[in-house]
Amino acid sequence: MCGSQGNDCCCCPDAVIFTEEICGNIKDPINQVVWTAPTVNDYIQGTFEVFNAGPGTIDFSVNGTVFTVPAGSSKAVSFNNPIRFIVQTFGQPGAVAGTTGKWCITLYKRVFA
Repeated sequence: MCGSQGNDCCCCPDAVIFTEEICGNIKDPINQVVWTAPTVNDYIQGTFEVFNAGPGTIDFSVNGTVFTVPAGSSKAVSFNNPIRFIVQTFGQPGAVAGTTGKWCITLYKRVFA
């Protein structure tokens, strides 16, 4: 066991968690991937939030799961091992031209030093 005999020379260091924040504006029309992980399992967790300033709905998806944000509200979701974040303001029920808002992502990455 590491350190059981007072010798820490052969033990792996503890992991370090890095936090990364990315934000952007939403202006209709948009239907695009706004973030993609460099590789699968690159991030251990991510929180994805969309604020809708109106007047229509905004759809967003994380790893293929779709969420709808009504006008004048926000929605935040957390995903383990996120790989893709898509934002869409048109082509879905409730879409209205001129919809605006903001998206923010907080990503967590485990790194072994």
